[in-house]
Amino acid sequence: MDELKKFGLFIDDIYRLRVQDPSIATQKIELRHECLEYSRNLQHLKSLIHDFYKISKTFAKDVELEKLRAIGTQNQLKTMSQHRQAEQQVCQSKIMEQTVKLERLKSEYQYLQRTETEQQEIINIFLLNQ
Repeated sequence: MDELKKFGLFIDDIYRLRVQDPSIATQKIELRHECLEYSRNLQHLKSLIHDFYKISKTFAKDVELEKLRAIGTQNQLKTMSQHRQAEQQVCQSKIMEQTVKLERLKSEYQYLQRTETEQQEIINIFLLNQ
């Protein structure tokens, strides 16, 4: 057998003549199987990564849409708040106008009461003098 090995010939387990060492041939077959398994796992990983990419892209679009909606709602709230403040200022102005008007009317009423009292006194004096 050693003489065959010198010429690069080997005999395997079932006594066939081989050009390659049987242990190397077995390792070669195992390596091929491992490479095929690695390739399948790599393809599976690639498909998982692609699926993850699609899902994350969809999720990013949804997040962006919700972000825009939130900004729109926030702007609406600011606008409503500003509108309420403007209405409140208008109402406060009307209240001030009405308060000033009330004070003016009270003064006028007091003046008219004094005038009525004075005129009533004049009438009473005139009637008493007659």
